[in-house]
Amino acid sequence: MTVAVWARRLALAVLLALLGWLMLTQAARAARERHGVEQLAAGSGRWVSVADAALHVQEWGPTSGPLLLLTHGTGAWSGTWFALPEALAAAGWRVVAVDLPPFGLSTTAAKAGTADYSRVAQARRVLALIDLLGRPVTLVGHSFGAGPALEAALQAGPRVRRLILVDPALGLGPAGEAPHCDPTAGLGVLLAQRPMRSVLVAASATWPGLSATLLRRFVHRQEVITDALVRAYQQPFGRRGFSADLGDWAATFAQSDCEPAASLDASRLGAWAAAGGAPVRLVWGAQDGITPLAQAAALQRWMPGTTLDVIAGVGHIPHIEDPRAFAATLLGVLGPAR
Repeated sequence: MTVAVWARRLALAVLLALLGWLMLTQAARAARERHGVEQLAAGSGRWVSVADAALHVQEWGPTSGPLLLLTHGTGAWSGTWFALPEALAAAGWRVVAVDLPPFGLSTTAAKAGTADYSRVAQARRVLALIDLLGRPVTLVGHSFGAGPALEAALQAGPRVRRLILVDPALGLGPAGEAPHCDPTAGLGVLLAQRPMRSVLVAASATWPGLSATLLRRFVHRQEVITDALVRAYQQPFGRRGFSADLGDWAATFAQSDCEPAASLDASRLGAWAAAGGAPVRLVWGAQDGITPLAQAAALQRWMPGTTLDVIAGVGHIPHIEDPRAFAATLLGVLGPAR
């Protein structure tokens, strides 16, 4: 048998295996994504209506305490802050954690495939939530959630008292290079069509068997990725249309460097800081391999007056890698609740 014949047979076997995998994951997706958000919430949190979305929020602490608003990272939601909100609430803060759509249990009113998941749109939702909460907030944005938080702070005026960015994923290069728009970059054709990207997401990001593996890529302390922690991240996987919505978000995120967002422009960030914008603090995991620590120096150059706190021995998700150290650091940054 010739090498060419063997190569064709191998290619066919790989193709059949791939098709089988995709069929399996799509069947599992159909069986899994059949629940409404109320059922998945099981009584936790409430929904707040903004212009184009029903935002799921969870709240802790005294209603009279100063407001602290948390925006989560990629793949996370209000239920994956774990013990942090209770630690902050015990210190006197009124803590509000929001699910940024399409993550968690928030939904949009847009027709399927047309929802706006850009940084600017997410910032509008954050600002609308702040308005509904009725008083100024300290805004804490982690990873992907730092983009909408920063964009919102640029527009918020006195509505945002302080901004704390935790391992922010703002599209910078490894050494802190400014975001560069390349419309041809990213997954391109694979994410261009909604049916295709929905299939790909269901076979990867929302396939429960891969959750632990994906999470381990974001942390330095691998031992923290326990079964119980993984199940918390997976809770929204049962929401109707979740994989398709997440695929829509992924298509937007793949081109996020090309958005007309003020928070992607170093000169506008500098002008905002010089004009007396909200004080900015950075909190970073020393071992972060997703958004390397070198990016913090760039943000400090662009926003003079920005200060940095580094947590030793943790990676990109410090609140799960060392909950006590992160809570202590954040409370130190926040100061007394007043």
